[in-house]
Amino acid sequence: MDEIFRDRVRERDLDNFLVEEIYASPRFLDWIVDRLQRQFIAPSSLTVRLQKSPPREADRRQTDVRVGWFDDDARMHACVLIESKITADFQSGQAEAYSSELSALRLRLGPARAAAILMAPSAKLRSLTHEGCFDAEIPIEDIIEFLRERLQADDNPEIARRLEMRIQLLEALCGRRSAAGWVGATIAAKRDFADSYVLLASEITPDLSVRPSTDGPRAITRIFEGLEIDGLPNLSLRHEFGTPPGWKYANVLFRGMGARIPALRANGLLSGTRYTVEAAGKSLAIRVATPAVDPTRLFSEERQAVESGLLAIRDLVSWLREAAPKLSEVLNVASTERQPAGTMATEAAFAEQLMETYRECERLGYKPTGMLQMIHDHGAIETAKRLLVSPPSDGFNRLALMNRLDLAIESIVQREQWRGLFTDHELKRAAQRLR
Repeated sequence: MDEIFRDRVRERDLDNFLVEEIYASPRFLDWIVDRLQRQFIAPSSLTVRLQKSPPREADRRQTDVRVGWFDDDARMHACVLIESKITADFQSGQAEAYSSELSALRLRLGPARAAAILMAPSAKLRSLTHEGCFDAEIPIEDIIEFLRERLQADDNPEIARRLEMRIQLLEALCGRRSAAGWVGATIAAKRDFADSYVLLASEITPDLSVRPSTDGPRAITRIFEGLEIDGLPNLSLRHEFGTPPGWKYANVLFRGMGARIPALRANGLLSGTRYTVEAAGKSLAIRVATPAVDPTRLFSEERQAVESGLLAIRDLVSWLREAAPKLSEVLNVASTERQPAGTMATEAAFAEQLMETYRECERLGYKPTGMLQMIHDHGAIETAKRLLVSPPSDGFNRLALMNRLDLAIESIVQREQWRGLFTDHELKRAAQRLR
């Protein structure tokens, strides 16, 4: 048995173990959920489904393992996100991205229907700082003990041998079997490619930054941050790698503007350029073909294709800045931004404001889960209106004691960008309460 795992073990081995064990053992899933205590309530009589490396809803980064509870119509009612670490530290913004994803899930599913767990060797957990972005930490050593208890209680020889093998794997991930050649490791080749990509991007597009990614085999899109052009909001700049041999794209997405594609095509603004306009879901994409890139190969072998794509990104940004006035007019951005109060766009923007307020409260040690539930049940604007006509809440009093009434609904509705959503009576009531 000691010869089973002579090769180095990796973080993905823990992910594979979790997917298989959670699927095969309801007892193991119950044990994990119990570690969340009251922060998560698993629905009963629903189907549990698992995904490995799914994209997150908030930012399209990847989660190591996602456990979902679904009804017969394939609607998800609860979700647990699991991030595993063996030797690597958090990438920049990675822990905070989980917090944002949880906020979005709790808004949609309910405050006790989404949670995030960090799993790592106990020594690694002590070195990881996440400022409460995860609801629970589970040392791999605790999982080993759970499996040992099962091993002692099960007299089926086949199951016993399977449990022994899993225990050996987890011990290797914790470094307990280093003498037998078991060493926890990340996949250096992928990290080297990602680092080299970021370095080259900083030379070709110095005004932009590359969003950190999981760098797994499915991470075949690089998203650029820092692009701000007057008159062109909601931009998402991407370099899509595709699958060699062949071509993919450098493109910029205008979220929610898919309906303006015919107008842009008819206007002729793209005539004589390298660019085309296509639909990307509900978004509008302006794109240019670039050589496909294989991130599993050595960076030196793919450098020419990468450089070609980055130069296309640079040129696309230059064109956008030059064409911004005409492009804004064709896309009718100004009228889009002046949507009347109560439209979905305004509702979504105000909901994001309340979620940012929730995250700020979390950082202060206060979780206004009652507000989250109200947003889930009634929407963000209606939640604010209900709170304004009700007596001061416990949350209002708590924020007053913390000298942070700037985070109260009564203060938020007074801000210039939100005042138009509320009546004069509601604004007057809010101002009186703040005195």
